[in-house]
Amino acid sequence: MVPTPQVCVSTLVTVSTMAVVDLYLLEQSMMGARGKASPGVWPCTAVLLGDLGFLLALRFVSAGVVSEARSPRRGFANALWFLFLSLLQLKLFFVCQNYRTERRPPDPLARKTLTLLLSICLPSLFLILTGAENMTPLRRKQEVQGRLLWVVVDLLDVLDLQAGLWEAHVGAPDLGVPLWAEGLVFFYCYALLLLLPCVALTELGAAALPGQRGPHKEALYPWISLVTINVLTLALRGTGMLWYRDPRVSTVFLGKNLLALTVKLSSAWEKHKQAGGRGPGARAEGEAGGSTTLATQSSEQMEDRAQGKTSPGPSSRYQTLSRSHVGLDRTDTSLGPSFITHEL
Repeated sequence: MVPTPQVCVSTLVTVSTMAVVDLYLLEQSMMGARGKASPGVWPCTAVLLGDLGFLLALRFVSAGVVSEARSPRRGFANALWFLFLSLLQLKLFFVCQNYRTERRPPDPLARKTLTLLLSICLPSLFLILTGAENMTPLRRKQEVQGRLLWVVVDLLDVLDLQAGLWEAHVGAPDLGVPLWAEGLVFFYCYALLLLLPCVALTELGAAALPGQRGPHKEALYPWISLVTINVLTLALRGTGMLWYRDPRVSTVFLGKNLLALTVKLSSAWEKHKQAGGRGPGARAEGEAGGSTTLATQSSEQMEDRAQGKTSPGPSSRYQTLSRSHVGLDRTDTSLGPSFITHEL
């Protein structure tokens, strides 16, 4: 059976990332503080066993990712992300420790190259696992891609904070940052890189079915991002810049956190005022919203027909309910529109 492009690209991204980090580990074991001429047997064996186990698990998880590309479930995508990131962060932890304890002159280019690799591969793998390219109609796909942009920016924000632990800065060999603080920052970034994409994959998976309409649920990801990224990460960067005089703090992402915090709080306040200002006209607005929903579904069906596709289940159900609603008397169908709107 020929693998799909989604499986090929995700496998290429994960395997190439692991291979490059393995090269960093073997190079550190070969030219570390003891100056060995070749890598030891135990480091090579451990790296090979870890990669073989990862490839074996990747073979079965990737098949599940393809099977749920057009469904609202993202269980296999979450499992693949958890597996990949756990093994990657374990290797990065040893890379950071080797960089901290080595006695040879630092190589800033190699460390920045590692940061560049992670900043490309991690967001790319996340975008592949979302399956946004399989969504129809085009309007829904564009809406999902706009939400994915915030997740990618948050991933880059966390990676920038974590990369400050292994990137070298000439002229600042000893910053006075205690070891426990660096360890706390590393595992805090590790937890965020695990949590944020999994929450986003779970919420975005509900938009995979083109005609699905259900009760509106407020998204959880913006609030998690507000607390963990725009507040706590801002505090960590501010502490490093003011207290420890750390030049590794990115002032660009510091400004991004301040701007995002202002935008999200102002948006939450506007929603709160709109919810508090609703009066007796809320029912009329709900009925208008229901008619808008039906109009939106009709436009989505038109787009699907223009693309040569047919929408499953919910479209046929809508047509059946519409015919039954037209055939009933006006006196017996006072609850008809609200019932149809609730069901759809």
